[in-house]
Amino acid sequence: GNQLMGLAAGGTAMKLPFGNRGQNQPVLNHQNGECYITSQNHGYVIDTNTLKPGWKILFTNANDGSNEGIAHETRPYFTAQFHPEAAAGPTDTEFMFDIFLDACKKGQKDYQITFPARRYEKPPQMSKKKVLMLGSGGTSIGQAGEFDYSGGQAIKAMKEEGCE
Repeated sequence: GNQLMGLAAGGTAMKLPFGNRGQNQPVLNHQNGECYITSQNHGYVIDTNTLKPGWKILFTNANDGSNEGIAHETRPYFTAQFHPEAAAGPTDTEFMFDIFLDACKKGQKDYQITFPARRYEKPPQMSKKKVLMLGSGGTSIGQAGEFDYSGGQAIKAMKEEGCE
């Protein structure tokens, strides 16, 4: 959809050297500044420098800076190059379906797409003062070195929170 809309909007498609494939692809939303974790499987992108006036960049891949979506400035047209239905974030981009359906229901020619900013609640503070961490025990060369690092980082973080 993104490539078809981009071509219809006067853009040209370019082949990526390796393509954007797999999970955990970070995508930046230019409208509200949020970053979404997405699933992708594409080898081409739209060169946004070639779009006709009236079109804007909506999404950009944070890894390689390639285009991941465009939107019309006054009409209810927007695209995503990634898979919003894949729920990689786990539901980072499900709002896109609501926005699309809302635009269809209103049926207006002049309708600007607006994405909501998510609301975050601060996680609750730890109420425990003592924490027991279980691990693999002492480490030696070649044995569970990853626990040594991650366990040490967890202990450091808990000490900073006032745990014993």
